[in-house]
Formats: sequence, C-alpha cells, structure tokens
Amino acid sequence: MIQLEVTTACNLNCSYCFRNGNAIRPMNISEEVVEKLAGCDRKYVLYGYGEPLLNKNLRRIAEKLGGRVVLSTNGINDVSGIAEVADRIGFSLDSIDQNYLSKVRRGSNAEKIVNNLKKVGEKAFIEAVVTEDSLGTLENLLNLAADFGIDLKLTNVVAPKKEVYEKTVYFEASKKLLELAEVDEDFIVKVIHDYSKGKGKFLEKYKEIHRRAEREGYLINLLYILESAKRVQKAMAAEKKVEKLKEMGKERGVKVDAPNFFGDAKQRTCPYEDSIFVRADGKVSSCMPFSRTHFEFVNGHYRKVGEFIVGDLNRQDYDEVVSALAEFERRRKDMSTFPWCADCPHVNGCWYVENNQDCYVNSPSCGECLYSSGIAKCAFD
Repeated sequence: MIQLEVTTACNLNCSYCFRNGNAIRPMNISEEVVEKLAGCDRKYVLYGYGEPLLNKNLRRIAEKLGGRVVLSTNGINDVSGIAEVADRIGFSLDSIDQNYLSKVRRGSNAEKIVNNLKKVGEKAFIEAVVTEDSLGTLENLLNLAADFGIDLKLTNVVAPKKEVYEKTVYFEASKKLLELAEVDEDFIVKVIHDYSKGKGKFLEKYKEIHRRAEREGYLINLLYILESAKRVQKAMAAEKKVEKLKEMGKERGVKVDAPNFFGDAKQRTCPYEDSIFVRADGKVSSCMPFSRTHFEFVNGHYRKVGEFIVGDLNRQDYDEVVSALAEFERRRKDMSTFPWCADCPHVNGCWYVENNQDCYVNSPSCGECLYSSGIAKCAFD
C-alpha cells in the first residue's frame, strides 16, 4: 500500500488536529512524483495532513496511479469528479450536530457532507473520531450510515496536547493488568510505609502483583493504573457503549469498525506494515505519524515524535526508497521488537521516550504508538 499526501492545504481548523501548532506550508504533490508511483502498488490511500479535494488535479492523479484508490475527505468540497474514479471514499464526520462541528471541527458543515454522501452512494463510509464530546452522538451517525447502507469506522484521537488528551476515552496500559491490580488508591502509600520497614503485607502483595504480571509476560506500571482510576472508568464505559453500537449495527446492516479502548503489549501490529507514506513534497516516511516532527500527549506526558525520512522521490526512484526502509520494515513486522511503554514503571521521565528512542535500542521507536495497539485506527479500507 502507498499512502499519498496529495496536498497539505486544508479548509478546516479541527481542535484535535496535528496541524495546530505545526506550521505546514500549503503545497500540492508534483506530477513527477505521481509518475514514479504509478503502477507500483495495488492500493493507494489518498490522505495526509491536508484535504485531498483541494488539489484540483485529484481526479487525474487517481486515474494515473491505477490500482485500488481509497480517499479520505472532510466532505466539504464537491466530490462528483473523484467519485467516478475512486473505489472508496471516507467522510470525516464525528457528529451530525452542527453545534458540535462548529466548536470541534471548525469549518465543517453536516449538510454539505450529507449531500456529498448522496453523490457517492455505496462507495462511501463514515469516519468518526471518538472523544467525550462525540461519544454520546455516535448512534446518530449509525442511523445515518444505515440510511445510506454504508460502513461506520471509529477511531480514538491521538492527542496533540494535554487539553485534547483530557477528552479522550481510552487507557493505554494493557487491559490484562487491570485484573492484577485490584487494589485501592491508597495501596502505594501503604507499600511505601512497608518498604520503609523492610517488610509488611502490602509490600508482599506489591511484589506478588509484579510477579504475576511477569508470569503473564507483562510489565506493570501499578502507580499509573491507580492514579488513572477515572481514565480507566471512562475507557470501560466507552468500550461498553461501542460494543452496544456494534450490536445495533448488525441489526441495521451497518458494519461498525471500532478501535480498542485499552492497550495490550502482546497484541500489537503495525497497520502500515509493507507500506510507505509519501509527503506532498515528495519525501517518504514509514508512516504518517513519523512523516513530520510533532508533539503528542500520551501516557500522561508530552512526547516529541521526530521526523523519520527514508528517501526523496524528487531525486530517487521508488525501488531505492523502499530498499532504504527495509531494516525498519523488518522490525515493525514484529511489534514485540518495541516495548509497550504504557506498562513500564519508568515511562514518565524516561530518557529514551523523550528522545524518540526506546530501551530496546530502537530509533525511531513505536513504543507508544496508539495505532499499533488499535486504540487509534487508520483511514484504510
């Protein structure tokens, strides 16, 4: 699969978007780069840090690439032309409540999106970002999807800042660990008290929890779990609500593709495996998250994600770029190559995390990637 950022221009100002605080110069991909990618893969996803429909040559690009073409759009511009050549078109729509859109996806318009859905028909699917603010409105999106006979794809948000993180409804640590950590919020204080004496039942229980986690093949950040009781409760409630939504979808003939609301160190996979991400300037990365330097707020802290560029199609051929990615591709085929930092007792204040590395000597590191755990989902179809 090749994910192609056909433009960096955008006509929305979403509160949770990476673009906030990251200046991106508007530009379209060159015809020369598109030529180099034509026929190189069976599937192309036209989506990046911009709105694809703002590239006036979008239809010609899709026709030139060949293969299966999937497009992700905010649905504001007319889709008539691209609808004739794209195989699938995802519409970003978190809610049909215009008041919500005006506050969160500033510039979006539910009426325009619905009109475009009518033009696309069964080729369309709806993509929605789940947060505290949108969780209660998902049933309305399900009804809209049912009316058009299309799929509904949900994802959690990858927070660019703390204010957005506080609206999220997931918990990064492995869910299995919650079963092992059935203790109250004062437990750590009691453990510290026992530790000062060198013995005690709470210290022994603390050690036993860690031993049980190790036997299961996990690390455990017990303090983080206990401090995050409200986040755990929110994640459990969201998981239950979305499971109910999926059942409703079955009854109404709507496939609901939902994210995970908890991590799992042993159940990770890279959705970008065997693919590349091509920026609008022709530079190539392993995936969209690594395509530009930016900040994320994850596991209760800011993380600087460094740009990881493996080639430049302005001066290299496709095969050269793919070859340059080979070593990283080998590592991401088995995500156990990377630690799951959410379970680590040392994640906050970790030198490796702060420098986009990890304690398994990976640079760049996927140790905190929400996509690998399924908490965040890609726009792929």
